[in-house]
Amino acid sequence: MSYERGFTTIQYVIATGLSLLLFVLTANVLVDLYARGAVRDGLDEGVHAAVPAGANAQQCVARAREVVRSIAGGSVLRVRSLTCSRNGDRVVARATITLRSWLPMVLPDWHVQLQATATIER
Repeated sequence: MSYERGFTTIQYVIATGLSLLLFVLTANVLVDLYARGAVRDGLDEGVHAAVPAGANAQQCVARAREVVRSIAGGSVLRVRSLTCSRNGDRVVARATITLRSWLPMVLPDWHVQLQATATIER
């Protein structure tokens, strides 16, 4: 009978550890979704900064970087590239980002490409 009590303790410790691991992985995914949303907001703000008639693509990049830095600055998000261009009557902003995993041996880093467009005012 004394062996059964010890076995229950081991099961409890394993179940608690797995529950904590699941909690950390869920929190990591939620933080990644927040950071991805921050980049999308930055791209939207960037293209809107380049929409007025006298604006250029550099204003788009500067505004997008400013918004991303203010919302999601930190070590979780790595912006690999952020570009803006004018194609005819449209402004296109593109970003390639890496969302770093808290537990890379369990959940890999996310590599995401995002894009925003707006029509230029005339």
